[in-house]
Amino acid sequence: MKGRKGRMSGRHAAQDALVALLAETIDRLVNLDISGYGVIHELYAGARAHHRRPLTLLAGEALRKALAPGDCFFVTCGWVMPGFYPAGETDGPIGAAALGRALGIGLGARMVVLTEETMVGVTAATCRGAGLNVLTETDLTRGPRAPHARNHYAIVLPFPVDDRLAIAEAARLFRTYRPKALVAIEKNGANRKGVYHMVGGEDDSDCVAKAGRLFDEAQRRKVLTIGIGDRGNEIGFGAVQDVPRRLLPYGRKCTCPCGAGVVDATTVDVLVTAAVSNWGAYGIAACLAALLDRPEVLHDPETEARMLRCCVDAGGIDGFACRPVLSTDGMPAAVHVSIVTLLNEIVRARAVREPTIFSTPLLKAASSRRR
Repeated sequence: MKGRKGRMSGRHAAQDALVALLAETIDRLVNLDISGYGVIHELYAGARAHHRRPLTLLAGEALRKALAPGDCFFVTCGWVMPGFYPAGETDGPIGAAALGRALGIGLGARMVVLTEETMVGVTAATCRGAGLNVLTETDLTRGPRAPHARNHYAIVLPFPVDDRLAIAEAARLFRTYRPKALVAIEKNGANRKGVYHMVGGEDDSDCVAKAGRLFDEAQRRKVLTIGIGDRGNEIGFGAVQDVPRRLLPYGRKCTCPCGAGVVDATTVDVLVTAAVSNWGAYGIAACLAALLDRPEVLHDPETEARMLRCCVDAGGIDGFACRPVLSTDGMPAAVHVSIVTLLNEIVRARAVREPTIFSTPLLKAASSRRR
């Protein structure tokens, strides 16, 4: 028996080492500066120094620990840009839909998405593109039965732009749904003076939902918090704010009267950086797939293309082009599909599933556990 326990312990250790190896690759992939913006490498380095482990793996592990079948989690996303009302970015809703799908399939959890009122339809359409059913609050109570365990669904709700209303609504939502986790994906965060900004220095507080109030409530209730961002003015950068304050042109001083810069001051349990915030959500889904040894938890390239099409058809716009085109952060659909294709290859770890004489001892040990 002792020998068998030793072998099992060795296999578990090999599997843990394999997942850590895959997570390093996933982190590097989703933080590739393909568009050449020039900040993501240092943002990642700052977040990695803070957490000391792969960011996507930390988030995946935390969500796996926090969520049981039937549990609720919140995601807040959506970015309505000044002068383009009511349109909002494609970066955010697609990541939310992908993460909702992954946590539904992998952990049996249910997602509630909180976004600007004008982004509810866009986000709901994107969730349907991911293969999620979309319900309303009343659907949960008026149906003859509770949702089936295989009913992977999302509820998409508006969250207030008015700060006072946002405080009250955050408290109501936490009382009603009792979420076990809160995730922000490409969601504008307030600076140290409570003002929300575009990365170009402009105050956009009149356009965006005050999602920071959700994090205030989560921290009071000791609920897991995760922030995913790609520039530094998104929710989650509080613990490493000195890095984007140094890097961004308006990091230290914005163009509005507050003068406190554009960088978010919200502190979260796990910060995940990515060259495109959607990719950070994909990276978390990929790590969860590896942790569970279930590659299907990560969406496929066809689903990625469908989500982008659904998002744009419903009113989403590319944040760089500021037009309803099939791109996100200035990169066409083919780039995002390619990232998802590569993530699927990483998760499937073909060198482990089909070991050869060239495979390392680590891969052989992990392979023996999988059989």
